[in-house]
Amino acid sequence: MEDVIKEVAKVLLESKYAVALTGAGVSTESGIPDFRGPSGIWTRDPEAERRAYEVYDIFLRNPREYWERVVSGTSILGDLEKAQPNPSHYAMAEMERMGILKCIITQNIDNLHQKAGSKNVIDFHGNVLKLRCIRCGERYLKEEFDLERIVGEKKVPLCRKCQYPLKSDVVYFNEPIPKDVYARSFKEGRSAM
Repeated sequence: MEDVIKEVAKVLLESKYAVALTGAGVSTESGIPDFRGPSGIWTRDPEAERRAYEVYDIFLRNPREYWERVVSGTSILGDLEKAQPNPSHYAMAEMERMGILKCIITQNIDNLHQKAGSKNVIDFHGNVLKLRCIRCGERYLKEEFDLERIVGEKKVPLCRKCQYPLKSDVVYFNEPIPKDVYARSFKEGRSAM
C-alpha cells in the first residue's frame, strides 16, 4: 500500500492539472451509506431503488406532490446537512490550497467537499443544499426558501427568474445532467494532464 501511495503522490506532483473524481466511497467514513456496496441502501432494500426511479417523474407530473413528499419524508441517506467531512475531504481541500488539485468532480450530493474547504467542486449529481430550476437552470440555496411554509400553503417554490417550479438540485434517475454541469465537467476532464 505504501508503494501505491508514493506512486500516486509522484503522479500528482508531476501533473500540470490534476482533477479528482469522487463518489459514494469518499463519504462513507462520514457516516453516509453508499447504494450498492455490501451493506448499501439498495442492497439491503431493493424496493428503495425502485422508488428512486419514480421521483423525477413525480416532479414533472405534479410538483406539489413532489414537494409534499420531500418536506414530509426522511432521506434514505440520513440528515446530510449534519454530516461532517472526513480526512479524505480535508486532504483534497488541502491539495487544492497547495495548487496540486485543480478541481473535484463528485457524484456525491452531500456538500462535504465544500464543507472541508474545497472551492472548485462540480456537483455532477447536484447538491442537497440547493434548489434548481429545470427550465432556466437558475440555482438557489435551499435556505432561501421556507419550504415547510410554502408546502403548508399548498404551493411550491418558484424560480425567481422565470417562475417555473423549483426542485432539489439533486439529479434523479431519468433526469438529464444539467447542461452547465456537463459542459464544465467535460472541460475540466479534458484539461487534466
